Amino acid sequence: MYFQRQVSWSEWWLGVLLTASLVVPVAAQSAPTAAKKATKQLTLEALFDPVQRVNFSGSLPRLVWLPGGQHYLAFEVNAQTRQTEVVRVETATGKRTPFHDPARMQSALEAAGMAADDSRAAASLRTAVFDAGFRRALLSGDNDLYCYDFVAERAERLTMSPAAAEEEYDFSPDGRRVSFVRGNDLFVLDLAASPRTERRLTQDGSTSIFNGILDWVYEEEVYGRGKRRGYWWDPSGTLLAYLRLDDTNVPVHILTDDVPFRQQVERTHYPQAGDPNPLVSLRVVTVDGEQAEVGLPDYPADDRIITRVGWHPREANRLLFEVQNRRQTRLDLNATTVLMLESMPPQPRPAAVERLLREESTTAWVEVVELPLFLPDGSFLWQSDESGFRHIYRHAADGKRLRALTQGEWDVREVYGVGDTHVYFSAAAHSPIANHLYRVKLDGRELTRLSQTEGTHAADFNADCTAYFDVSSTAAEPPRLSLHRADGTPIRVVADNAEARALADEYGVARPDFLQVKTRDGFVMEAMVLRPPDFDPQKKYPVWCYAYSGPGAQSVVDRWGGQRMLWHQLLAQRGYLVWVCDNRSASGKGMRSMAPVYGKLGELELRDLEDGIAYLKTLPYVDGNRIGLWGWSYGGYMTAYALTHSTAFKCGIAGAPVTDWRNYDSIYTERYMKLPEDNPEGYARSSVVAAAKQLHGPLLLIHGLMDDNVHPRNSVQLMDALQKADRPFDFLAYPQSRHGVVTPYRVKHLYGRMLAFIERHL
Repeated sequence: MYFQRQVSWSEWWLGVLLTASLVVPVAAQSAPTAAKKATKQLTLEALFDPVQRVNFSGSLPRLVWLPGGQHYLAFEVNAQTRQTEVVRVETATGKRTPFHDPARMQSALEAAGMAADDSRAAASLRTAVFDAGFRRALLSGDNDLYCYDFVAERAERLTMSPAAAEEEYDFSPDGRRVSFVRGNDLFVLDLAASPRTERRLTQDGSTSIFNGILDWVYEEEVYGRGKRRGYWWDPSGTLLAYLRLDDTNVPVHILTDDVPFRQQVERTHYPQAGDPNPLVSLRVVTVDGEQAEVGLPDYPADDRIITRVGWHPREANRLLFEVQNRRQTRLDLNATTVLMLESMPPQPRPAAVERLLREESTTAWVEVVELPLFLPDGSFLWQSDESGFRHIYRHAADGKRLRALTQGEWDVREVYGVGDTHVYFSAAAHSPIANHLYRVKLDGRELTRLSQTEGTHAADFNADCTAYFDVSSTAAEPPRLSLHRADGTPIRVVADNAEARALADEYGVARPDFLQVKTRDGFVMEAMVLRPPDFDPQKKYPVWCYAYSGPGAQSVVDRWGGQRMLWHQLLAQRGYLVWVCDNRSASGKGMRSMAPVYGKLGELELRDLEDGIAYLKTLPYVDGNRIGLWGWSYGGYMTAYALTHSTAFKCGIAGAPVTDWRNYDSIYTERYMKLPEDNPEGYARSSVVAAAKQLHGPLLLIHGLMDDNVHPRNSVQLMDALQKADRPFDFLAYPQSRHGVVTPYRVKHLYGRMLAFIERHL
C-alpha cells in the first residue's frame, strides 16, 4: 500500500502558547523569507484543467552517472521543440557534448524494422536500457526488442515475437548477452552468436506461474511498486538467480472495464488476509539452461517470503538473500555458494544455506531492509531497527556484529554507498520532517551533515562516492538539482527550476507553519497548518484536515508536495485552515513509534488524531464545529474509521478506502494485523463496515472502478452496510481508474466535486 523545522511565529501564535500543555515549540531558527505578494489566485483550472493547468512543479532533467563518475548524461527537454535531448556532461567543468544523434538513431531503428512512431520515442532514450559501458542500448518497439550500437550507429532487431512483449530486459554484466521475460518465462539471447538465437531458460510460465518476474503482491508489497524484475545476473554474466512464484492457489480477483461497448475483464491473482500466499522458490540457472533450486529446508513453502536477492560483489558464485516468515516477525540474511559441477554444460549446485544473521521481534513485525554493503576486508554494513530506530552496523564476514556506525533517536532513511573511508546516507538526525544527507567514517566516528540548506534532500552518488547529485525542496519551493563533491562542497547548480519558483510566488504558494503537538501520553507529534492569506485571528475559521496515517508514512514533511499540497493551498486561499498532523505510527520516528499499532490498526491512530483536534479547539480562531477530514488509501480508511468511531469531525471524504482489513492483501495486512485466525478481535475492532451504523456525519466515498490495489468491493461493502443502517452518504465512482485517479478530465471532476462537498458541509 501506498511512504528546518521552521515556524513563522507571530503575535497571534504567542497567545496560543498559553495553552502550552499540548504544544511543543519548535527549535528556534531564522524566520522564513517573506513571500512575494501574489498576483494570481489558485483555481481548479490552474491546478487540474487538462488544457489550462499550470506546471507548478517545473521540470528537472534526468541525470545518469557514466562509468568512472567523471561524466554523466543529462536528459533535458528542449523548451521550444519539447523534445528530449541527451547530452554528455563533464562532472568537474560542466562541459557539454551531444551523446548521440537522434535522427541517425531513428533512421537506423526504422531500417531495422521499428515503426516510425516507436522509433521517435526510442531515439529520445527515455526508456533505454544501457550496457555497462553505455556503448549500446536496448529499446522496445512493436512488442519486440532492438539493440542500438552508439559507436557503429547501427540498430538490430533482436526478437520476432510481436504477439508477446519482452519485459524486464537487460544486458548481462559482461555485455555478451541480453536477458528478458516473455510470457512469464526467462530468456537469454547471445549477442556474440550468429545467427542470433534466444534460449528459453524456464518452461512453465503461465498466468499462474511467474519466472523471473514478480506477481502483483510481490511487486506491490515486497519489492516495491514499479519493480517487477525477479531475476539477478551474477557479476561474471554466466549465472542468473531468479524467483519462481506459484500463484495457483492464490484467489483470482476480477475487475471490469464497462466503458467500451464490449466489456473488458481483467483477472489478477490477489491474496487477501488469510488466503494462500504465492509459493516462492529461489533458483539459479546457467546461460545454457542448466538450473537448480536453492534448498530451504528451514523455511516451509507456505511460510516464507523471499524479500531480497543479490550476488556478493567480491566472492564468485556467492548468492545472498533475505527470507521472512509469513507473519513477518523474523528476517534472516542468508548466503549460499553455487558450485559448478564439471559436466558439459556445467551444472549448478547450491551449497547448504548459511544464516549470517537474524532480526526477530516478539511484540511487532520486522521491517525489510536492503541487502548489505560489502567492504574490501569482507565485512559488511547492515541496517537494523533493533534499537527502536534504524541505524547502520558493521558486521564481520561471518555475520558477527562489530560496531554501530550510527546511533540516536532518529532513523537512517537510505544508504547510498561506501567510499574509501566513509559510508553515505540520508537520515532524520537534523529534523524528523526533513531528510538530510550525511556521511560517517567506517569506524563510526565523525558523523557529518553534508546538506546545509533547509528542506528535504535526496542524493544520487556516483559509483565510487566521490560526487553526488542533490535534489532538494521545501514545502513552499519546488525542487532544484545541484552537484556536489563527496564532502558536500557545491560544484554547481544543475537546474534551479527558477520558473516554477516564480510561479509559486505569483500564485501565492505559502510556507506552512510547522509545529509539534503532544498526545495525552506525551508523544510529540509533528503537525503543520496553512492559513488563509488574509488570516484574521479575531475570526472563526473552518478547518480541513488531511491524514494518511499508515505505519511509517509521513505527511508532515518540509518538502514540495505537488498536486495535493497545491490543492491544500487552494483551500487556504478559499478561507479554510488546512491542518495536517502525523499520528505517532506515521511520524517517521523509528520502529519504536510504529510498533504500538500492532494488531489494532485504526485505534491508536485515531486517538492521536483526536489529540491534534483537541489542541486545535483550544485556538480562539478555530471553529470547533466545522472540522472536516479527508484522505486516500490508508487515509481513506482513517477518514471512514474516524467518522464511524469518533465525533471529532463534522464530515469526511474517504478516497479508495480499505473498509475491512480482511479485504486487503495478505502481505501488507498481516504485517501489521497478524493473520485473521490469530487476531479475530483486532480485525473486528478495526472494521469500518462493522461500525457503519455509527456514521455520524456527511461522508463522501470515492473509488476507481478498476482499482487493483484497494479493490472497489471495499466501498461496495461499506455502502451496503450504510444502506442497511439507513445512513446517508455520497459516492463518486471513476471508470477505468486504478488506485489513483489520473485521467486529466477525471482529476478535474474529482477535485471539483470534493470542493463542492467541503463548501456544502463546512
